Amino acid sequence: MNQIEQYSQLIRKYLADQASKEEQELLVGLMDDPVFLQAWEKVWRENSYDAQPATYPDPHRMLENIMADPRITTAASTLQKTTDGHFNLRRSWWQVAAVFLAFCGAVLWGYYNFYTVDRLPKEQLSKVSIVPGSDKAIIILENGKQIDLSLLRADTVLDQGEYLITKDNEGQISYSLKDNLTSINNIVYNTIVTPRGGEYSLKMADGSLVQLNAGSKIKYPVKFDAKLRLVQLEGEAYFEVAKMDNKGKRVPFIVQSGAQKLEVLGTHFNIRSFGDHIVTTLVEGKVKLSFADATLKEQLLTPNDQVIFDQNSKRVKKEQVDPFYSLAWKNGNFAFDNASIEAVMEEVARWYDVEISYQDQLQGQHFSGTISRYENIDKLLKTISFAGGVHFERKGRRIYVLN
Repeated sequence: MNQIEQYSQLIRKYLADQASKEEQELLVGLMDDPVFLQAWEKVWRENSYDAQPATYPDPHRMLENIMADPRITTAASTLQKTTDGHFNLRRSWWQVAAVFLAFCGAVLWGYYNFYTVDRLPKEQLSKVSIVPGSDKAIIILENGKQIDLSLLRADTVLDQGEYLITKDNEGQISYSLKDNLTSINNIVYNTIVTPRGGEYSLKMADGSLVQLNAGSKIKYPVKFDAKLRLVQLEGEAYFEVAKMDNKGKRVPFIVQSGAQKLEVLGTHFNIRSFGDHIVTTLVEGKVKLSFADATLKEQLLTPNDQVIFDQNSKRVKKEQVDPFYSLAWKNGNFAFDNASIEAVMEEVARWYDVEISYQDQLQGQHFSGTISRYENIDKLLKTISFAGGVHFERKGRRIYVLN
């Protein structure tokens, strides 16, 4: 976990009123750290807007404005600016916390009233911090309660009555029944949702592993039925399905994605279901695909088979592929083989949580190559530009694609 994500978790806990006194004191002590300010901006963006605006105010500049506000000057009289532009904090944590809360409110107020893309100079926009995605997700319980998984400490156990949810040292979520229970009276479903710029790993009750990509959602029972294992997927996930038998018979594992149903006859596969296209890539074992439209022929996949199902045109295309490209995301990389620039930038937008605008008519530019998903955004764009025959201009969190 990098430093920005560590700071982000601390800020999330503070804003959720879950931080201890020691953590609050640590947070205040970090307020002149530029990395901490990047983390604050990141958390604010994640939690303030459903639709992300094109740019955001500079936290350093906004802090200076707040320090000049007469309502705060008295309370922060011992907050002194140094020659390098940072601040020395010489007050107890609770006094500075009040300034920090004023800072939070002023940032939101300042955005709505003063800052737009057109008013910010180009050089300032290009410096707006954009960080790669990280482990973050929301779990939605059967009763509708939502839990921010990034706020849970490692080795946390959540008691849900009949079953337990555990977050281990690696951040993975897993399920188990209590010792005195062998079954759950009713089928109980949970849902995990990853935002843009997030991913998460889940171990289901049968031992099956699921790695969920950014902007995705999976609904699953906390305890599977003895006759059928059914999950519902929107977005992209990689599955390693565990074997499960009942009285000597295999219990089927089904993944429902839109108008496609996948039945697992083996173990490892990837499903990508953004928009109208559902792409299923088999790594190991066998799977069978069927479709809501009964006129479409069932597809039996063996290793390295890939099926692309267009839900609009109701067309099914099957071919042999190198699964390396479909699985690169779960291994921390972007990997493309003659992919269109539009397809490449769709991946970038989802992972870095940015907006993409196409300023010119593109002439079929394509890109091939492998890049780390944790690369600096500007270095990533330079690499794509060099190999893909396009140019980029970044203004805050909006990236313009040019010929």
